[in-house]
Amino acid sequence: MRASGRLSVAAAAWRYADEKGNGAEIAAGGHEGAWGWTSPAGRLRADRRARFLVDAARLGPGVRCLELGSGTGEFTSRLVESGCDLVAVELSEALAERCRERVGDRAEVVVGNVETGEGVQGRTFDAVVGVSILHHVNMDLCFRNTFSLLDADGRFAFSEPNMANPQVWVTKNVDAVARRLHETPHETAFRAGELRELFERAGLEVEVCEPFEFLHPATPKPLIRAVRRLEHVLEKTPARGIAGSIRIAGRKP
Repeated sequence: MRASGRLSVAAAAWRYADEKGNGAEIAAGGHEGAWGWTSPAGRLRADRRARFLVDAARLGPGVRCLELGSGTGEFTSRLVESGCDLVAVELSEALAERCRERVGDRAEVVVGNVETGEGVQGRTFDAVVGVSILHHVNMDLCFRNTFSLLDADGRFAFSEPNMANPQVWVTKNVDAVARRLHETPHETAFRAGELRELFERAGLEVEVCEPFEFLHPATPKPLIRAVRRLEHVLEKTPARGIAGSIRIAGRKP
């Protein structure tokens, strides 16, 4: 079983090294498929998340946006289409290089650390966004050193795995499954109420924090339309609580 909950500050050096090693392995071995964004359903899921980030964070020309955890640029490449002035920060040098190759000069990709603020010190932003990044980090440090760069009335928007979802729970708590999916040992997930509380305790105003999405990345292409219809129904029922992901957005007062 894997530990869950708030990630230890004391174990930070070990976590950083593990993340960098995992990133190098993914970049070198072409294991991006483990993240679920490359299948037909996965691409649809990625597009929906990107639209949520752009709309909720109100990205557009002239908006200075910081993307946390760019990875290989799956979402960086979508976010730049909004016309925002995008800075993408990534801990893994190998993944940052893949991201640069993908987006060219359309975004500034920096190697840095979202817990310590390394790579973006002294800068300020109108928006902070990310996909499946916050469950990798110590949130107190991230709020203190990175969210603090958000200007007053600045926007934030994130998508994270939902620990109330049975598959997510297994992925985050059973080592054999986690290793097969190239997850780091310290990764966890959130429940919607917990995630809202973390943001509000940090002084941020949460406008939406809700479970969403029943479309699995492994859904065969011929079944996607039917699953989306079912998803539309389920998200109007109490079953929504076990949806696969959580989306959260709001502003800094």
